[in-house]
Amino acid sequence: MSTQPRTATVPVLVVKALEVDEPDWCTDPHTRAQFKPDITHNGPTSTTDVVTARYGRIQVLETQLTQAPHGERQPEPLPLLSIRVDIDATVATEDGQHLAQALRIAAARLDRALDELAHLRGERR
Repeated sequence: MSTQPRTATVPVLVVKALEVDEPDWCTDPHTRAQFKPDITHNGPTSTTDVVTARYGRIQVLETQLTQAPHGERQPEPLPLLSIRVDIDATVATEDGQHLAQALRIAAARLDRALDELAHLRGERR
């Protein structure tokens, strides 16, 4: 039997606040992230809705600036635009016209969001 003290290596989870750079457009409260790659910056959500007689209010488009600068799978040092388009409707003429108008508005808003994204990324559009 040895008289030398034994040692063991034990992995521990150290919990402490981490200060990270935050883009001006980020509106996330950043309440919690388990690991640095979990940190994501998100801007405000912008939605385009249509009001139809048959379905009421339908969300046509949702956009949001997002960035995961330390992501494990795909680190993205520059912001991206998250785009969600979700339309599932069978329409008569009037509702179809409302939907077409909402899609035109959504396309214009998407163009403006892409202009903002290009500016933030230092790209020309």
